[in-house]
Amino acid sequence: MKKRIYLLLLSLIVVFLACKDNSGEFVEQLFTNDQINYALGQCCDSTSIRTTNTLCVVDTVYNKLGYYYYDSENYRIDLPSDIKQMKEFVNINIVDTLTKYEYKYLIDSVIYYLNRAAEKCGNEITQFWLTKDINFPNPHTILHGKNSAITDYVKKTQQSEFFSVLVSSVLVQQFNTLDVWSKWNDVLEKYRELTGEPVFSAMGILTSSAQQMVSGYFKIMALEEEAIRKDPSLRGNPNGLLYKVFATL
Repeated sequence: MKKRIYLLLLSLIVVFLACKDNSGEFVEQLFTNDQINYALGQCCDSTSIRTTNTLCVVDTVYNKLGYYYYDSENYRIDLPSDIKQMKEFVNINIVDTLTKYEYKYLIDSVIYYLNRAAEKCGNEITQFWLTKDINFPNPHTILHGKNSAITDYVKKTQQSEFFSVLVSSVLVQQFNTLDVWSKWNDVLEKYRELTGEPVFSAMGILTSSAQQMVSGYFKIMALEEEAIRKDPSLRGNPNGLLYKVFATL
């Protein structure tokens, strides 16, 4: 008798596993493409807001928020990469030279204000994302894609415009307000004064900062998307489409 019950239970388990839907067809039966699209858009809104509240805030070392303090090894905005890599090609290294002559504080000041400029863009960045009406092709495929599928698509389609807005208005306004230009010129002038060599960077300080800013922003968005996919408490109202659609994952 026990053996028959065991075999019956085993059969039910096999049938259940065989009926598991990995195609997304079950979700399509529950929700229309428009509804899934809307849920993906809500996810994007949520991840962008949470990212802005992590990176685009002027914070202190105590809370570890903002580009400058939040996981600084991975998100802190630094000098243009070509400036830092010059030593590989010629005998030029701004950081080493200014440190040697006790002027590293000039570099530290530039890096601090590069990050402050990025952090003070929060309101404008929030508006940028909230005005986006992103349409996701094959939304059920993105819904059932990898943990960063939504962010990957948004990055692919919106990264260029996001960067353009930063360098043309949002970030450059903060550069002007915080006088980042003169602080950067102080570094270049001091290096020229100490070595007699002018420094020419192929990548401007504004362009470099915007690129680093965008890169860090999408990294956090991807992490926030993964969190929403795995944690129902991050999906908002249980009666909302974001919650209901993602509950099918």
